Amino acid sequence: MPIVFALVAVAFMALMLFLVYRAERWRSGAIRALADRFGCHYLGEGLPQSLRLEGTPFSRPSKIWNVIDGETNGTRIIAFDCQIGSGKYCWRRSVIAVERKPGFPKVVPSFADIRKDSVGKWDIFYRSKKHFEFSIAGLTPVEELESFLVNASRVDQPVTSEKSPEPVG
Repeated sequence: MPIVFALVAVAFMALMLFLVYRAERWRSGAIRALADRFGCHYLGEGLPQSLRLEGTPFSRPSKIWNVIDGETNGTRIIAFDCQIGSGKYCWRRSVIAVERKPGFPKVVPSFADIRKDSVGKWDIFYRSKKHFEFSIAGLTPVEELESFLVNASRVDQPVTSEKSPEPVG
């Protein structure tokens, strides 16, 4: 009887690992497709050298993946998933970095629990760390990343001090 229980437990654990693996593969494919739709580059596991994360919780990630980099209507955006720490004390987050440019409106993600750090010319957005969450928790759903890119692409032009012309009529 103990052997049957052990086999069932091992089979259950194998099934759970397989499901997590499939979910992460689906997420990678969805983010790659998102990058293509918005004209961004899917970089995989490497962050661009221009993005510095010192002074943020992400300055020493143990793993980075699903990195996309691109410019949406004049605003450079880098988004990525990362893991901080290892073992049972690790946590995961999706991070969106927006390069600030003088004269352009501020781009701000619209999802809940958002935190913002600033490093150099970058605004770094991410969800707050929770006391208890599953390992895949903390990653922003692909739909919310897409919503952020859609909102960022609606920023039409730099803000100027000139008044718009009054409508004729």
